Amino acid sequence: MIRKSLMLAVAVVFFAYFAGSAKPAAHAAEMELTTPDGVAIILKPDSTWSFKNNNQEGVENDFTVPVNNGKIIKISHDQTWSFVKKEIIPENKILACDSVSGKGHSINPDINTATDAAQKQAMQEISTKVKIALKNIKIDAKKLPDCIKDAHKEVSKNEDFKKNTGWEVSVLVKIDKNGLMALSDCAKKSTDTSATKKK
Repeated sequence: MIRKSLMLAVAVVFFAYFAGSAKPAAHAAEMELTTPDGVAIILKPDSTWSFKNNNQEGVENDFTVPVNNGKIIKISHDQTWSFVKKEIIPENKILACDSVSGKGHSINPDINTATDAAQKQAMQEISTKVKIALKNIKIDAKKLPDCIKDAHKEVSKNEDFKKNTGWEVSVLVKIDKNGLMALSDCAKKSTDTSATKKK
């Protein structure tokens, strides 16, 4: 009888543990979060939030705020908040311009040599301009060259043979807004701010 009671108690504890683990973890206390725009938000223990200034209205779109220890808090339009793994960056805050282009020009008796040199020059200019276009976010410089290489690009080339100098090659490379957005996803890295417990 004692053994059956013990087994029943263990089973109840086992079930309660796993049933409880399926529920979202409750937060211990309210926290005050300051957004990059300087707006104070109160994060409540029940995973809802409100503006510290009650006169302000809700938000139309979800957004995220990086906090300490590499964590990211998502503020949702339905008045809930949660920790997420990926930051939401508004499109109008990512790009400093809608497109970039790079030009290259080379003259050589060998057309392949002239073309390679012109393309290299155009891509060097593209790389510089991409960094400027993505200046509003932190990018991983080590990833950027491969990201640019794989990005969708519009390439146009003009070839003209001149008797005394050889092949004159001009190359124009363009990356449009969609390509820049893809580059931002490919090369960006997370940033940190902080959230403090409300006293």
